[in-house]
Amino acid sequence: MIILDLEWNRSYDKIPLEEILQIGAVRLDRMGGRILDTFSVFIRPCVHKKLNRTAKALPELRQSLESTVTFSAALRSFLQWCGEETVFAGWGGDDFDVLRRNCAFWKLPVPKPVQQIDLQAAFSLRAGTRQGVALHRAVEYCGIPDTFTFHNALNDAMYTALLTAWIKPETLSLLSYPKEVRRLADGPDFPPQPRRQVGPYPSLQAALNGRGARRQVCPLCGEPVWVRRWYTAARDRYYADFRCSTHGSFLCRLTLSPTESGQWQGQLAVPEVTPALLREFDGALRAAPLNCRGGRRKKRRRRAPRRAAPSGT
Repeated sequence: MIILDLEWNRSYDKIPLEEILQIGAVRLDRMGGRILDTFSVFIRPCVHKKLNRTAKALPELRQSLESTVTFSAALRSFLQWCGEETVFAGWGGDDFDVLRRNCAFWKLPVPKPVQQIDLQAAFSLRAGTRQGVALHRAVEYCGIPDTFTFHNALNDAMYTALLTAWIKPETLSLLSYPKEVRRLADGPDFPPQPRRQVGPYPSLQAALNGRGARRQVCPLCGEPVWVRRWYTAARDRYYADFRCSTHGSFLCRLTLSPTESGQWQGQLAVPEVTPALLREFDGALRAAPLNCRGGRRKKRRRRAPRRAAPSGT
């Protein structure tokens, strides 16, 4: 696999291009594995007349300004170095987008990796945060010695390669899931929850909208939360995610079936989050949501008391 990193300049003129100044890359035998080879090339800027503040602060900017290598020559060398590699990774997804835009600007063939991995998103999942972690913060968090300067494309690619040792394979599998599923995977552990009986209700719609089905509580603190929509996993199973303001997101499962009298009843559970459960919830999210009606009772407005008519004089 290839770990890619870029440095670029986005000037203030009318040309909407982040012009690449350096391409750095590292070849790994696997996630968390050995570094097999490295690649670095500095590119002479020729699109923008001025450098922005970020580009001016690059520690190796002079090497780009003194380089004679054009972007087309640098891209050709980079693709030759990559060879038959099909798995690419980077710290965030910006580098791949910038590389494609530069290829389009110069009318060059765009690299099309079979698999593209956002290691910043994977690390955030592993660290249990929903915010993107800066590379230098991740290096500090994992106790990696900051031997090399940051904001050099090769050095940053090296740091990113070392950080892959902290990212588990199952974390990478979660990146293909929508954000709702990822939040649940990062949720806190909680003790087993008892199942609750729901119903009976006169119809399926009444059961989905019923207060007994929609009212949830956080399994850690008991905060009451209302389900706003259900997702259909099967004809008799419905899922909903709800969020506690203190402890994060949880998943509940509602199982309903008709009785002999034509009414609907079932069970409500907050199950343990497992890979199989996440896969089923991911499948349920692909169906149209069933928005709930009703919920908390609206407070009635108090009418102002009528004033007595003034007595005549």
